[in-house]
Amino acid sequence: MAGKNLDYWYDEQIKRYLIQLVRIFSNFKVKQIVNGEVHYDRVPARYGDISRMVAHILRNNSENAINNSPQITISIQSINPARERIQEPFLVDTQQVAEREFDKVAGQYTSEQGNLYTTQRYMPVPYNMNIQVDVWTTNTDTKLQILEQLFIIFNPGIQLQSNDNPLDWTSIFEVELSDIQWSSRTLPAGVDESLDISTLTFFVPIWISPPAKVKRQTIIQKIVNDIHKVDNIQDLGFDQAYYDFFGSLKEDAQVIVAPNDLQVQVSIGGATLLRQNMTATPWSDIIEMVGELRATSRLELNISNDVADLTQLVIGSIAKNPLDANNLVFNIDRDTLPTNTLDNVDKIIDPRNSRPSNGLAPQELGQRYLLTEDLSSDFVEWGGISASANDIIQYNGTTWVVAFDGSQSSDVTHFVTNSFANDQYKWTGTAWISSWQGTYNPGFWRLIL
Repeated sequence: MAGKNLDYWYDEQIKRYLIQLVRIFSNFKVKQIVNGEVHYDRVPARYGDISRMVAHILRNNSENAINNSPQITISIQSINPARERIQEPFLVDTQQVAEREFDKVAGQYTSEQGNLYTTQRYMPVPYNMNIQVDVWTTNTDTKLQILEQLFIIFNPGIQLQSNDNPLDWTSIFEVELSDIQWSSRTLPAGVDESLDISTLTFFVPIWISPPAKVKRQTIIQKIVNDIHKVDNIQDLGFDQAYYDFFGSLKEDAQVIVAPNDLQVQVSIGGATLLRQNMTATPWSDIIEMVGELRATSRLELNISNDVADLTQLVIGSIAKNPLDANNLVFNIDRDTLPTNTLDNVDKIIDPRNSRPSNGLAPQELGQRYLLTEDLSSDFVEWGGISASANDIIQYNGTTWVVAFDGSQSSDVTHFVTNSFANDQYKWTGTAWISSWQGTYNPGFWRLIL
């Protein structure tokens, strides 16, 4: 019946446990004195469950030969179901795994996100394995040397790792010394030439895992499609009668498709996910598509007017907001902001309500203010200067002057930082706006988990 429903599958799990166990008892040495010289001979460790034919060959095809010694053999004494460790047998644990993108030309991994995988792990089956370790020696001194080296390792047990797979939840297992039989000989020994064997029994709780299901995620994150108008409709394979249908297309048009066409509204401290009708929606709707929030997760914002321009990205870290499912805690990385083209301003003010020594500090050399309203020459505190909204004025030590004239910079983009609020602003040619705060349309933001 199993053959009809279950394909052949073998993962060598018990074999890996045995390999690790044999390694525990490898590389022990014993001290030997031969012709007055001291030698340190390695004690071989091998799996003791061999076939009768191999055993006969090792004994030189003779019943009168004895096995080589000293040596250590490891064998399975018993394997029993561990009912006391049985858990929910139908549990399925799902893990999201993201690979780093591999650069085939350079032959190395990059810092960008690569393929995404979903791994479904099924509950493993617990077993208790008892291991028998036999120490073969010809004299008591050799036996004492080997056992003393063994005894200091187990106090009473050690932990091992069966493999280096980070998704294997059964890779760590314990080996516990449970019983010691000092010698296989009986007293008095007489003239028996058989080897002296000390038997150590170890208790090893193990897990046998069924195969996991691994699926590669193929969700389309973003599509950028260029549509070009041609002069001859026949080149597109359409009838001439349909020409007017394409008449409204621009020379170069873009169609941008993003998950659910969601927008992101970003402000100081937070990022809100919005639908097309500008209503907030939980971030979990999109995060569950690709993974989960981590300490290294970030939000990338494209502050340019071209979705394909990746040279003007502003990046910030994100974290879950425990008070609002529609909002993520967002902290801008100011090192990614554009470079300022103008010197910092001390404040952004309405010059009619705030004046030197009246709402502002007394005038000093180098003071700079960004104006939100027009300034007329009637205000004597400003030294009779006239300036317009969006201008930047500066005190030169004698009088106030216009350091930046917005009316003369309609075709140049500028960036300046308000030192009072520690926020950066961008000159669009007609007004000052935040260089990064605002609402980002689909294609101009990207969530990196």
